[in-house]
Amino acid sequence: MISTGITNAHVITGSFGSGKTTAIRWLMARKPENELWMVILNEFTDAGLDALSVAEAARGQYDVRLVAGGCLCCVGELEFSKQLRDILRNFRPGRLLIEPSGAGHAADIVDTLSIYETQQALRLDSIICLVDALDAQRIVHTRSPTEWSQIQSADVLLLSKPDLAGEPERRAFDGIAAAQYPAKRYVGSCRNGELPPEALDKFERSATFSLLRDRDAAAAPQAASLAIGGLIGSETQVQQLGLWAVHWVLPRELIFSRVVIEPRLTWLLDAYGGWLQRLKAVFRTGPGPSWLVQSHGRGLSGEDSAYRRDSRIEIVLTAAPTPEFLDAWRSLLRDAANPAL
Repeated sequence: MISTGITNAHVITGSFGSGKTTAIRWLMARKPENELWMVILNEFTDAGLDALSVAEAARGQYDVRLVAGGCLCCVGELEFSKQLRDILRNFRPGRLLIEPSGAGHAADIVDTLSIYETQQALRLDSIICLVDALDAQRIVHTRSPTEWSQIQSADVLLLSKPDLAGEPERRAFDGIAAAQYPAKRYVGSCRNGELPPEALDKFERSATFSLLRDRDAAAAPQAASLAIGGLIGSETQVQQLGLWAVHWVLPRELIFSRVVIEPRLTWLLDAYGGWLQRLKAVFRTGPGPSWLVQSHGRGLSGEDSAYRRDSRIEIVLTAAPTPEFLDAWRSLLRDAANPAL
């Protein structure tokens, strides 16, 4: 059976034992029988136990593909690309579920899927990360690069096995969620593999604020477009609770230069530090990790980020931004950006 519509894709990631396969089993057991769904499972070995488990739960039309190896975009990169091309070219399923290994880096998979999304071969609806309740405190304290990358990449963050979570585990999970930028589009829990409906939504990358709460806005946001390198991004301004904020969301095809950004950001912070309360930004700076930058009025700090869906900047001010201030920021963004080749 071949679907004639666009394929809706989801990535379900998380560390070993977080419940990824259980969640996929739950989905496959409830899929429409007349709709073709396909699964790509990345297992650490070629034993195929997870693939068999998913196949046992599925109903109706389905197919399960196994890619063995520690990471879909490292050891299994060629096989993953081959399977993905075959699925989209020859089957075009209604839904495609992708489960990376617990040792996998979800950000590189998102990059690969985004290429197919640009070609309108699929629609990447949501990236879901499961955090095992029993691992939450350890993740907070160690910030393992692989696990933190999985969390940063996701649109949706779910606490799995919530029945095993006490107050310390729930506080740790809340701390993980609060530390993410951009803010997760949905935060919740997943018990026995049951994914909340909101986790499977298509998440548009609209100019919503994570540094100020939209529901408290005193006035409607003012939105405008911003052209950079022939591509169109958005600029939004909002005032609420005696503060002003400006937010830019820029296409993922723009690649920004750290060499240009860092000194200019430092200059802007020095020039306007008296009324700049908070800055957070994530810039795509190449094919590898993005660059997460933040300031709370006391200098600039930066670290790698696995978020790859776009570039975005949010600033919160104690006074209304002047035209000169806005022009300085727009010039920085234009000077630092180049369209990806």
